[in-house]
Amino acid sequence: MQLIDTAPLMHFPQPLKLRWHERVLHFKKPAATSRGALAERRTFIIEANGCGMGESCTMPGLLPAPTPEELDFWCARVEQNQGLEGIAAPSPIQFGLECALLAALSPGRPRWNTPFTRGEEGIPIHHLIWMDSTDAMLAAMQHGIARGFSCLKLKIGALPFEQECGMLREAHAAFPQAEIRVDANGAFTPQEALPKLEALATSGVSLIEQPIRPGQWQALAQLCRLSPLPIALDEELIGNAPLPLLDTVQPQAIVIKPSLHGGLLAAQHWAQLAEQRGIRWWVNSALESHTGLTALAEWCSFATPGTLQGLGTGRLFTNDAPTRIQLRDSSLYYIT
Repeated sequence: MQLIDTAPLMHFPQPLKLRWHERVLHFKKPAATSRGALAERRTFIIEANGCGMGESCTMPGLLPAPTPEELDFWCARVEQNQGLEGIAAPSPIQFGLECALLAALSPGRPRWNTPFTRGEEGIPIHHLIWMDSTDAMLAAMQHGIARGFSCLKLKIGALPFEQECGMLREAHAAFPQAEIRVDANGAFTPQEALPKLEALATSGVSLIEQPIRPGQWQALAQLCRLSPLPIALDEELIGNAPLPLLDTVQPQAIVIKPSLHGGLLAAQHWAQLAEQRGIRWWVNSALESHTGLTALAEWCSFATPGTLQGLGTGRLFTNDAPTRIQLRDSSLYYIT
């Protein structure tokens, strides 16, 4: 992977002025998550020198949302410091600060010059299937296959397990060419997890994210050793240092969400350590607006070009800002 040049971020080369404002984004239709349906999204946009923008937001139930007092404090700290040297803000704020400063380093241009940001190639992404009835989810999978997606990702744990396995078997039979991943969001207990992973493996699933709830490292490590499915950690990364977690659990993959896992520089550190241990990694967005999604897409195209990512399509909200990111078939493209 290619690494971010941190020197201009630590000591910004020009006088630095930060400000922020709040936005409330409205979903086109309620977004069903494992933590309930969301009708709106509260987010904060951090601006650096009036030309660089970053987003600070979080997923309800996973991390506390930034407060105006915290945003004032950390923006003032970075201004006083004239850079990010020694700054360790809460994860969503750190992500917004880093993205804003990176954008201010190249005003009016993408953060990195890559084939993606030149409009020459896209970033392949998975097709996310929102929680719904089995018929609706199968129809959404069919729509994704018709669009050319090679990887389908489904949230599980909301419906009866046998019903979900039946749906997955039907999907695998109908779309044998597709990779099917599932995300349990910690829905299984340690005692029931292994039999359920065995059932999922025979249903055509290729990988599962976060089968048991975070914090149960010994049970998770044993599951990673015994599971017939590769296991990717997701929520487990929140608030934890990489080395103890990766070395204790030894997962097959990790899912990096920079806005929840310490910002872009911390995400880069997670990725480096994962690669050194032969652990796969990719990036997921976390319901960011176009501001955050653009920053994530630009970083993915720089750090690991050509890799399948879990980025969103940028079409969630009725009142989002304009964007240069466009879904074309099964990839995101940057419109120059």
